[in-house]
Amino acid sequence: MPVALRLNQRRIGQVRVWEDPVVGPTDEQLRHAATKLKAALDAIDRVHWERVYIDNYPRGACGHCAELLAFHLNRSFGVVPDYVCRVFYGDDGERLSSHAWLELHGLILDISGDQFGWPGVIVTRRSSLHERGREEERHRWALDPGWWGQYCAGIWRAAEVLMSGEAGASTS
Repeated sequence: MPVALRLNQRRIGQVRVWEDPVVGPTDEQLRHAATKLKAALDAIDRVHWERVYIDNYPRGACGHCAELLAFHLNRSFGVVPDYVCRVFYGDDGERLSSHAWLELHGLILDISGDQFGWPGVIVTRRSSLHERGREEERHRWALDPGWWGQYCAGIWRAAEVLMSGEAGASTS
């Protein structure tokens, strides 16, 4: 396990940012964290998802999932990934959909690809699935308190209970 030299920490709102070079988490540690969050999100009842305007989770929830995963990785490891969104087109050039995920130092982290029939957790350095997208929008993740409060906070609270492994945990 790498040793993290976490010096000169500062906070921007609720987000931790490490200003000095850090030996961060391994790809496997990130995969484990992504898998744990995905399992919790999959276990959350439909009512919670409907409250944040997702009627058929995971379909349409990629932005929510990317935000939740970024928050989880920041809290767990102090990392701040990039939020990436690309548009996907069919062979005929017609727009099919858009999709959002995270990237951290060249590692793709996607916990909502199952809405397209892809694996539910993708943590990899190269993905032909993601490379098909065009018209990329990319920015460093930053917590937006207003958006988070409206679209993610309730889901996060339910996921946090499930990830804690509390006996009899409920998302109701």
